[in-house]
Parts: sequence; structure tokens; C-alpha cells
Amino acid sequence: MPLNSNLKGPLAKNSDRGISLPFVFLVGNHSSGKSSFINYVLGRNVQTAGVAPTDDCFTVIAPGPKDVDQDGPALVGDPDIGFEGLRQFGPTLIHHAQLKVREGVRNTNFMMVDSPGMIDSPVSSGGMSAVHSTSGSNNMDRGYDFQGVVRWMAERADVVLLMFDPDKPGTTGETLNILLHSLGGMDHKLLIVLNKADQFKKIHDFARAYGSLCWNLSKVIPRKDLPRIYTMCLPVAKNEDGSDSSSSSSGDISTTEALDKRALADLHATRDDVLAEVMKAPKRRIDNVITNLHDSVHLLLMHAVVAEDVRSRYSKRLWENRLQEASSILLGTAMTGLGIYFSVPAEFTGGIVAATVLGVGGMSWFNSSKLKDVEEQLLSVEELSASFQRTHPQEVNDADEYYASVWQRISNPLRMSLTRTGLADFPSVSKGELNELQRILDEEIPKLRRMASPSHHGSNKEA
Repeated sequence: MPLNSNLKGPLAKNSDRGISLPFVFLVGNHSSGKSSFINYVLGRNVQTAGVAPTDDCFTVIAPGPKDVDQDGPALVGDPDIGFEGLRQFGPTLIHHAQLKVREGVRNTNFMMVDSPGMIDSPVSSGGMSAVHSTSGSNNMDRGYDFQGVVRWMAERADVVLLMFDPDKPGTTGETLNILLHSLGGMDHKLLIVLNKADQFKKIHDFARAYGSLCWNLSKVIPRKDLPRIYTMCLPVAKNEDGSDSSSSSSGDISTTEALDKRALADLHATRDDVLAEVMKAPKRRIDNVITNLHDSVHLLLMHAVVAEDVRSRYSKRLWENRLQEASSILLGTAMTGLGIYFSVPAEFTGGIVAATVLGVGGMSWFNSSKLKDVEEQLLSVEELSASFQRTHPQEVNDADEYYASVWQRISNPLRMSLTRTGLADFPSVSKGELNELQRILDEEIPKLRRMASPSHHGSNKEA
């Protein structure tokens, strides 16, 4: 982090300070069953569930010795829980966040974070065109950068659930925007869930909804193979008289009439799979911390290597200019000295001095002007890309997609850092610092992986 700060690097401030407990983050359409699923996991009715949007807050639910509710400023101001970074999104977001501490819940060693249900407002409607829009005009529809907050939460979460329901299977533009811009690169911890699947009365209704979801996801996941979609339902709630509640089913027939026992058992089995993944959050925390370290070191190392290449090329041109100016001054001084030594007329000696001053001044102005052009050229997108290719020739030749993705992530922030600081003032990077980053990748991270991974044939626990 000190090196990252010195180099105006890509790692966010305090990114080395994690959340106090592992946590599961839920995001999705309104009425997709996020709150109901949270209550199911906790074993308590903590969140209000309903068909219409019921909550516009990011709610952190943590285990504790007694029930306590705190508002957003208290959550963000708590020095121990780890959500101070939300301050960057402004007071509107802070006042749309809350903390709920609950006793007697099943998640005794991890937290759950609920998010506002996503629904397209008249301002942001536009279907798929809104998804592919590059403007950030829709990000502030809620009064804060919703996409940015979701990204911040998802990066720190250990499990992320993206939930859909049968009524809106991927047709909400804001949901697809979030998947495209906020959850990209998080496939390793992202679970896509089609919830309330017990509401389908006919198999072709399910097929149409599932197909619609796959079709819409394919627009923002540019791969032939879509990730697994978990189709599940929650247990039917019981009324006080012991009868089944209709909150989980729709229409005038019961779930058991709409689905045979085998189909219902399959939905329950999938729900158990999702629950098992959620309960793995503490174990996933270890893997995610190591993965985050690996990712952070790669980002900072590439930032440092490319920045040093650009800075050194600029510095070389700068010193060439200074050498020219110094040589001109030295030549003028030598000629002046010779004129004095050989008693050359004062007019001639004075002319040499004047010519030297004018020549060096003109050369300095010309070199300064050209140096600005050189700096502008070095900071162009094309030249920065050339620097990346020059400093990573093997990876470019191998068409290494991981390094290409890292470069895509840091190229714009790197250009901004170099432009804002200026190449003349940008700090240099020593070989020792670069070697230390490489040593972490080559030695420390593999060692941590071996410590965290289970024993298997071929493993080297002693390394």
C-alpha cells in the first residue's frame, strides 16, 4: 500500500482493510425473494418481504448478543466493522444504509447484506439500449452511484447472489447493467438464481421464463457457455392455523398441484445447494483474501512496470535536452575564456557571451516545447499500449488473456495518474521494489494457497 500510494497506483484507499466478518451480498430485481431468502438463512424474520418494493436501503445483518438497529452514519462510522469506505459515495448513500444486529440467527460467523430491489424508473428505461449505454447519466437515479456501491460491496463479499423472479426473468435493464458493469470478473463467487420457480403452473411457462433469462444474460455475458442458473423455491410459509400461506404460490391452485413431487424435490435440492454455498462464506473468505492479494499485486506490478517504462523514456529525453544545453553553456564559457586568455577584443568576447545566452535560452525554449509534445505523445493511448507490449512481450506473444484483462483495468487509471502528476515529477520505481512484488507472486501467494487448500495427491504442504 505505501508503494501504491507513492505511485498513485490502481488500488483503492484502505483496500488492504477488509470487512470484519465474511459476508454474503444479495442483489436483484424487486420481489425476487432476496428478503425471504435472508430470513430463511437466518432462521428469523429480519427483513420485510413483499411483492412491491419494501426497502430502499443497503442493509447489513450481523450476528450479535442482542437485537440492535443502527442507521447509516453509525454503520459507516464504526471503526471495527469495515464499511467506512462507503463514505466515498456521499451522504445520500449513507442515509440509505443500515445495520441490524440480531441474536439467535443461524449465521453466527458471517454477515448478510441486502440491497434495494432493482426496477427501471422512467428516466432509466430503455431496455437493452440502456445496458449498452456508455454514459453514466443513469447512475445517479437514486441520488448516489448505485452501480459503484454494488461494485464496492461485491468486490468485498465472499458470496454474491444475483436473484431473478419469474415475472422479470432478466428483463430489467438496471439488473443487466449491474451484471455488466458491477459484477464483471466475479464469476468465481457469483451465483445466478431464478427464485420462486414453484409459481409455474405449466412446464412451458417455466421454459419461456428460463429461456428469456438465458437470452437476456447472453446479451451481457459474451460467452458461448452461460454460468449455471440455480432454479429454486423457498419453503411455503405456515399460517398461524398451520395451513400453507399463499405468499409462495400464485393462482387458485396450490404448489403441489402445479408441480409434481419430483419437480418440487428438485427445486428444494437446488435451494439446498445455494444454501450450502452461502454457508461456505467463512471458508471462501480465506480463498478470496488470497485471490484479492494475487489480483492486487498483479495490478500494482503492471502499473509500476509500465509507468517506469514511460517515465524512463521521458527522463532520457529530458536529460538529452539538458546535456545539449549544458554543452552549449560549456562551449560558450570555453570560448569566452579563450578570448580573455588571448586578449581578444572585448566586443568579440561580449558577442560570444551574448550568443551563448541567446542560443541556450532559445534552445531551452525549443526543448521545453518539444518536451511537452513528447510527454503528450508518451501519454497517448497508443503509446501506453506500446509500452505495455514492450514491457510484457512474452505475455503478448502468448496472447495471455489474464494479462490483457489486467491491462484493460489499469490502462485508464494509469494514464490519469501519469497525466495528473506529470512525467517530470512522477516517482521512479527501483528494481528492488519490482523484485519484491514479483517475489510475492512467485513465493508468498503459492505458499498461502498450499496452506489454505486441502491435501490432495501431488500437493506439497511442506513447501
